This record gives sequence, C-alpha cells and structure tokens, in this order.
Amino acid sequence: MVAGRLQEKNGFYYIVLSYTDSAGKRRQPWIATGLTVKGNKKRAEKMLAETRKSFTIPKGQVSELSPDMAFSDYMRYWLKMMRTAVTETT
Repeated sequence: MVAGRLQEKNGFYYIVLSYTDSAGKRRQPWIATGLTVKGNKKRAEKMLAETRKSFTIPKGQVSELSPDMAFSDYMRYWLKMMRTAVTETT
C-alpha cells in the first residue's frame, strides 16, 4: 500500500499518493475525486482509503531494491548498474 493524503484545491478534494520509483525519485500523482470540500470529507476519506488499497505502482517504476534485501543480491544489482559506468582495464 502506498502513502496518501487528501488535498483541497479550488473547492474540490484531490487524492495525492506518494511512492518512490525505481530511479529513487519521489512520485506524487494527483487524482481528482470530483467531490466539493463542503460536506464531503468522510466520503473523500473513504475514497482515499480505497484508492490507496487498489493503487499499483506502474510497471516500469517498481524498484528492484527492498529494505530486507540480502547483501549479495544488492551487490549483484549494484554491479549490473555500474557495468555501464565503468570501463574494463587490464
């Protein structure tokens, strides 16, 4: 599940989700709810909870890194990334 919050803008509620993509950049897509601010807070909070549960990170933006990754797996990942930046020498 991704982090999210409600944001008021121009008299309407928007859902703002927050996640980190595979490049390490923070992404915050805004999703319009179509609900006016006046009298719709509970409904907007319910929509936020449903959207957070159902949201999936776009396929190209899923990170290969995880906090519980083994060191050997991280080193393989790092070597794969550094191969393009470092030249082989004799």
